[in-house]
Amino acid sequence: MSLMKWEPFSDVRRAYDEMDRMLERFLPAAILPSIAERMSCPAVDVVTQGNNVLIKAEVPGLRKEDLEVTSTNDSITLKGEFKKEEDVKTNEFIRQERRVGKFFRSIPMPDEIKPDKVKASFKDGVLTITAPLAGEVKAKETKVNIEAL
Repeated sequence: MSLMKWEPFSDVRRAYDEMDRMLERFLPAAILPSIAERMSCPAVDVVTQGNNVLIKAEVPGLRKEDLEVTSTNDSITLKGEFKKEEDVKTNEFIRQERRVGKFFRSIPMPDEIKPDKVKASFKDGVLTITAPLAGEVKAKETKVNIEAL
C-alpha cells in the first residue's frame, strides 16, 4: 500500500469551482462575481477608534498604483489586481497558491462616515484606511489617494 499526501483543501476548492461553474450558467458575471474573485479578496480588520473607523487590509505584493479606494457615506470599496509574474511559464509550476487576478471588496461602515475626509496609507503590504465618523451626510462616492510611507 502506498501513502498519499493529504491536501485538506483540494476537495473544498473543487467543490467551489464546480459550484461556481453551475452558478455562472444561470447568472451573468456582472451580478455574480466568481468565487475565485471573492476568495482572492484581501483580509481586513475593521475597528472603531474614537471618532474614526480604522480599516487595515492585507495586500502583500501590491504597489499603491495597483490599488484603488473609494468611499461613500456608508461604505469603503477596495479594488485592485494581483498580477501574474511574467517570467514564470505556467507549465513550469509545481504548485501555485499565490493570488492572481482582480479583486473588489465593499466594506460596510458601522455608522455614516465623511467620504471626502477618508485617508489611506500603504506600508509593507498593509493598506490602512481612516474614515472619520459623521452625522448627516449626502451620499457621494469619493476617490481616496493612497500615500506610500
